Amino acid sequence: MKYKALATDVDGTLTSKAHGISTGAIQAIRDLEARGIPVILASARPYPILNILREYLGTSGAIVCENGGHVDYSGESRLLGDNEECREVYHRLKEAHGDRVLEAWTNRYNMVDLAIERTLDREEVLTVLSEFPRLRLIDSGFFYHILARDVDKGKGLRAAAEMMGAETSEIVAIGDSEVDIELLQEAGYGVAVGNASDVLKEIADLVTKGENGEGFREAVKRLF
Repeated sequence: MKYKALATDVDGTLTSKAHGISTGAIQAIRDLEARGIPVILASARPYPILNILREYLGTSGAIVCENGGHVDYSGESRLLGDNEECREVYHRLKEAHGDRVLEAWTNRYNMVDLAIERTLDREEVLTVLSEFPRLRLIDSGFFYHILARDVDKGKGLRAAAEMMGAETSEIVAIGDSEVDIELLQEAGYGVAVGNASDVLKEIADLVTKGENGEGFREAVKRLF
């Protein structure tokens, strides 16, 4: 099957732990776009960051922000949830753990997802979260993300495909962590880069030898 678009996570997939974007990944994105294959950025990051990144990378696909909670394409934006209850969890965590709880600076722009630094044990966060059955915790490897159970990158990809006039079965998805599980499951073909979590590698159709941006470039060369 000829895939017509590519959706990619950003942190840990296009970038290293130090957040630098691989120049090889940038070239691979430019090559895809030059061939008329739109690249969709799908990240936990909020709209302002992804919108700027879209401009500088030169991608023409939708941007799936806040782990699938906010999708934007060609002047149309869709919010697929809100973070009102997530904010309540944050306040409860602050009451329980005080200054150990550090909010991500990007939360000022978030409307669906809520991110905190990974300064607590996962179980400490889950203890508070257990009182909020409609919410869940996912770990990107960079932050803990609190969001509604019915919000994920797979749902965001479905919205992006609809807005772009495409089918998710026509899209390749690439990621590195548990936040990308639904993204890979929804896409027609799923790729885990070499540094991906074991759980993502288990569901991927392809696991690259290369890590981070080099793994991304490897996947593009193999599939396109």
